[in-house]
Amino acid sequence: MARNPHTAQMAHDDPHAEKTTRALLARLSRAEGQVRALRVAIEDGTVEDCKAFISQVKAARAALKRASEQYVLAHIGACQDLPTQERDAQVAEAIRTLASD
Repeated sequence: MARNPHTAQMAHDDPHAEKTTRALLARLSRAEGQVRALRVAIEDGTVEDCKAFISQVKAARAALKRASEQYVLAHIGACQDLPTQERDAQVAEAIRTLASD
């Protein structure tokens, strides 16, 4: 996966970047754990409660949505030092991408 220069800038220039990165990774880990638990339940044939299963799917989906929103906000913050036209294009693209979800 190619590194995004704005993400790299965010990680080095923003004093809150480490906290933001940790929070984002925690959200992704939470979603990963939820999906893994769902997979294991299906593989083991231990899904007994449809409502609980669907609730867990929704929780994983919500965790991923929050992670994407958090990433977009951090990306937008990292774009603030760009020239106006480039910044506006980056922000618009980030918002379009998030809104297309």
